[in-house]
Amino acid sequence: MKKYLPYIVLFTLSILFYWISSRSYALQSGELENMELFRLFRGISNLIALFVPVMLFVFYMLTSGLMFTLLDEKINPEKLGFVLSISFIPILLNCLIYLLVLYGIEEGGTLSEMLRQRSFLGLGLSDMEDLSYIFWLGFYLFFAILLGHEFDLGVSKALAISCMPTLLVVLGKWLVGF
Repeated sequence: MKKYLPYIVLFTLSILFYWISSRSYALQSGELENMELFRLFRGISNLIALFVPVMLFVFYMLTSGLMFTLLDEKINPEKLGFVLSISFIPILLNCLIYLLVLYGIEEGGTLSEMLRQRSFLGLGLSDMEDLSYIFWLGFYLFFAILLGHEFDLGVSKALAISCMPTLLVVLGKWLVGF
């Protein structure tokens, strides 16, 4: 099971991302559904959403491997894949909650009406942004803890490997936008 877990998590996460994208477009389609360009963009967006988890997995595998090398630590790619896949569990939960919220919203309203609607969970689309930050924090927390446990790393090295690449990307985006 440990050998196939990264594939199972990635496949499940890809399907959930696709499902979220598809449902989001279904909520806003209305009379746009008759336009060929809208259907084209919807199809492209759904396809991209399908591959986002795979791209994230590859990003974290490559950058974590680089950080292991920079910190002179031994890397086991199979173990790292397992740690990374377990770390995506909070994101899986976030996707499931997001889907429930999306299916709890009635179709046909304007965007501002949809943002104000609450699902049967008591959450709206505007709440999901804050909730997503909490789940991504859970991802990094799981990733750092599991790296420390599986690779016998100290807290500082585990945090550096798990968080530094993302912090550098965010810093670069901020500097470009500044």
